[in-house]
Amino acid sequence: MTETEDRQTKDLQRIRELTGAPALRGTASVDRCWNALRLKMNRMRRRRRAVHALRNAAAILFIPMLAGGLLYLQFVERRAGSIPVEQISIMSAYGQISKIVLPDLSEVWLNSGSTLTYPQRFTGRRRTVRLAGEAYFAVSADASRRFDVQTDDGLTVSACGTEFNVNAYADDSAMKITLAKGRIEVSSPWMHAPALLNPGQQLACSRLDHTVACADVSLYVETAWREGKLIFRRAGMAEIVRQLSRRFNVDIRLEGRDLHDYEYSATFTTESIHEILSLLEKSAPIRCLMIEPRQNSDFAYTKRTVVIRPKK
Repeated sequence: MTETEDRQTKDLQRIRELTGAPALRGTASVDRCWNALRLKMNRMRRRRRAVHALRNAAAILFIPMLAGGLLYLQFVERRAGSIPVEQISIMSAYGQISKIVLPDLSEVWLNSGSTLTYPQRFTGRRRTVRLAGEAYFAVSADASRRFDVQTDDGLTVSACGTEFNVNAYADDSAMKITLAKGRIEVSSPWMHAPALLNPGQQLACSRLDHTVACADVSLYVETAWREGKLIFRRAGMAEIVRQLSRRFNVDIRLEGRDLHDYEYSATFTTESIHEILSLLEKSAPIRCLMIEPRQNSDFAYTKRTVVIRPKK
């Protein structure tokens, strides 16, 4: 056999090994193949049974775990409810108007010389704050938790979500509650039943005899202080003096009973105390004397004082 024939013979043998009949590659055993297939099927059945058992066990364990988690959350909530909530007090300095955002996102404008006290977080069924002075409230709506404003005199203004003004300065003879939007309820120990207000109405509660009167008012006049304005509409001199004292942190004294009979109408925005007093002198027969602060023996300074007298 030549070298070429020997190479061709080896190539043919190689082709038979790769693509030849089963007889050339060995005879397959039917029993052996069936046993192998059966073992594989058994392993698959056992694996499915194990997965199913694990799934059932997880479902059974999930229920007590969920119950335990809920009990833990209730315990945490009760524990948090038993911890005293820190109270925050904000005072608006004289001559300043402060804006506050409460934990429930309600907004409050605090007038000059006023103090608002509220909790660091609201808990329970009511959102309660305390006011000394004057403030305008824009309450976030929440029908499930009423919003209460309490004053030192025992007056309570309740709402679920609305806007209103509370004027409760301690040196005023009456407290005034003015509703801008929505609906509010006003109650106190001396009122036989809570009073309900409609927008544009004002409830005046006398500190002297606890009488209550409701009337329609101008919302612009009653709430313009938020914009830094002082608005007087036929206001008596005593009322003018009170508002100027708070706005500019000065002591103002009226000398002469006739001064209380004067009425004044004006709107002040950016005027200083000197400019306002000058305008008052031009509109009425009065004279205003400004006494500047002086230093005491303890090195503290007195407040500026204004004396208003009839012009002779």
